[in-house]
Amino acid sequence: MYRNLSCPNCQEKILSSDINLNKGLAKCSSCHVLFNIEEESPNGHLLPAARKEEIFVIPKGIEILKMMSELEIEMRWRHTASWFLMLFTLIWNGILIPMALIIILSGEFSALIFMSLHLAVGVGLAYWCIATLFNTTYINVDNNYITIEHRPFSLFFKEHQLETPQVEQLYVKKYSNGSTNGVPNYVYAVMAKMRSKEEIQIIKGISKPQQARYIEQEIENFVGIVDKPMQGELN
Repeated sequence: MYRNLSCPNCQEKILSSDINLNKGLAKCSSCHVLFNIEEESPNGHLLPAARKEEIFVIPKGIEILKMMSELEIEMRWRHTASWFLMLFTLIWNGILIPMALIIILSGEFSALIFMSLHLAVGVGLAYWCIATLFNTTYINVDNNYITIEHRPFSLFFKEHQLETPQVEQLYVKKYSNGSTNGVPNYVYAVMAKMRSKEEIQIIKGISKPQQARYIEQEIENFVGIVDKPMQGELN
């Protein structure tokens, strides 16, 4: 009856042990997508079920408060810190700052012009590391708005206020945030697809996919959004 059943998302073959005939569902052991095995689209392909495997354990670094009329999520960024970047920043500034002090003390201020770009990079890296260690992102959801704020440092961190009824779908997107020794560094963003078809990053730069998926899950559950597969969504 279900011979050669393949995942509609990654096209991998589905094992018989991953098929639940009573519920009419199957789960792909490769990409973990849950889909209906009896529901077909007009072109005969199986459709993914409008749900993901639920995350019951709150990921480290996230705190959540659920009330009848309001949802509050706090995410502490120090739990997503890249220790390689921290070490690189320490070494970079540890070399540049003594050099800059020597130049200032010698009175050769013109030499600072040639170092200005490197100094700017060092300041930027230092700011980013400090913000990562001490920042918390606050996501507040009610029937009217989804508000995202970053404290105590908000520079370079986008803050949003979205109208809740205008949010059609949420999903997690994986993207590259630079590379280390030629190997891409992947991070995750929680995206909102609006009814106007505009796509907005609610929060980005998350290093652990479980954190991003949990934020998506809890906002959707509170607002009452039925989860649907999205193009470019993390599998």
